[in-house]
Amino acid sequence: MPDPKHAMAHHLYAHLAPRLRIVQSEAVPHLQTNRDTYDVLYSVFGALDFTDPRQLLSTAAAALKPGGRLVFATLAHYLSGTLAQPDVVAAEVPAKSPDGQEAAMRRWVLQEHIWIKLLDEAGFIRITVDMLPAAINGPRPVDTLLVSAHRS
Repeated sequence: MPDPKHAMAHHLYAHLAPRLRIVQSEAVPHLQTNRDTYDVLYSVFGALDFTDPRQLLSTAAAALKPGGRLVFATLAHYLSGTLAQPDVVAAEVPAKSPDGQEAAMRRWVLQEHIWIKLLDEAGFIRITVDMLPAAINGPRPVDTLLVSAHRS
């Protein structure tokens, strides 16, 4: 049975670029089997929020072609307003399982300088981080970090 979120992603975004590949997979194993494959990797509050960045960033760098670009949006602070972590530490955040049961999941909400350090250590260059302020009338008042880096 197809995942409804994967189908929705295809419906919303597949028409935007004929070569866009929307992949439904665990990020690290997928990227490990696709070295030097991608021109761009893009994540919006996705794998980079919920996978240990020490593992994912080096794997993403290897999956990008030389000069390829990683772009991701991530929380600048927790939804509660608590400051982002000053070190590479995950927090347990409340979630719901597919059947609606209360659960918890690990989420990395890191300060800007930590993201820059991790990207540099993973071999990225030309790293930029822009802080996008929360929408004043939005449903969740949370600032966003928009991060971009290139594989060396």
